[in-house]
Amino acid sequence: MAEGSSSRVLRTNSSTRPANPVPSPFSRRSQPPDSVSTNFHGVAQMLKFIALALTALVSFSPSWVTAQAQPKVKEKVVVGLAHEPPYTNFQAGGTLSGAAPDLLFRIMKDFGVKELDPKVLEFGAMIPSLQAGRVDVISTGLYINPMRCKAVLFSEPDLCTAEGFIVPKGNPKALNSFSDVAANDNIRYGVCGGCSAEKRATELGVPRSRITIAPDHQSGIKMLLDGRIDVYAAPDLALRSAAEAMGVTDRFEVRPVAGEPAKCSGIAFRNDQRELRDLVDRKLEALKQSGEYDKIVSKYGFDPKLARMAKRADLCGGAN
Repeated sequence: MAEGSSSRVLRTNSSTRPANPVPSPFSRRSQPPDSVSTNFHGVAQMLKFIALALTALVSFSPSWVTAQAQPKVKEKVVVGLAHEPPYTNFQAGGTLSGAAPDLLFRIMKDFGVKELDPKVLEFGAMIPSLQAGRVDVISTGLYINPMRCKAVLFSEPDLCTAEGFIVPKGNPKALNSFSDVAANDNIRYGVCGGCSAEKRATELGVPRSRITIAPDHQSGIKMLLDGRIDVYAAPDLALRSAAEAMGVTDRFEVRPVAGEPAKCSGIAFRNDQRELRDLVDRKLEALKQSGEYDKIVSKYGFDPKLARMAKRADLCGGAN
């Protein structure tokens, strides 16, 4: 990111001398020998030099500490995201809300950021856009996993939820897990391109020939409405939000995917942004400790306890 921070430096005037020097402890009645007087004068001069040196060091230190503690960022940060309520909700008029951008802005404003500039992307395009510098960070519910950890730096988990299926009411084809989808050759499976549920399905045996890619969750649910697929997979909170917005909750239901652990996302950074990532980690942890984190994410339906229990190193399969 471009530079945009400044620090205040305290300066010391080394020519300043005390107006009223401290009188000598030796009175006229009892003058010490010349050698003692000379030694005392030398010690006094040395003490004065040390005091001035310490004063100059103290004056210099705040500038150095501030420079290390505050990352250099732009006042307007370009954020890669998907339209995926309740993670992120970007309306055509320019309104941006959701747990991910709210949390990101709360952290970044302490670094001098005044505005988030959203750039809506498909999940498969997010990491390439970050690496190419077209966006400054990604904050949208991008799950942390070992493959992604090789490409980018993640913050500690910011939001956690469960993987979900949206199916017709009553789940007539008994689709409760990825294995259920893989076992039935007639099941047509929908998922957003680049989403973790795409990779997970193929790992568990769902062939590519039965997978249909959707650009976003609303498009995926529309495919379900049109009978083009039998099930669509995405984070359960995102599916519920999309189904409610589309007014289809009377016809479809969202179910957690059996056998799948909670999935956690993080704020993603380029590999040359490690200092910024580490500082964001500290701010995020402070918000979790203070309870402010709970207020930000719980209003969007997220369970704050899940992100506290999850660790980036476990999700990455090692250091990141």
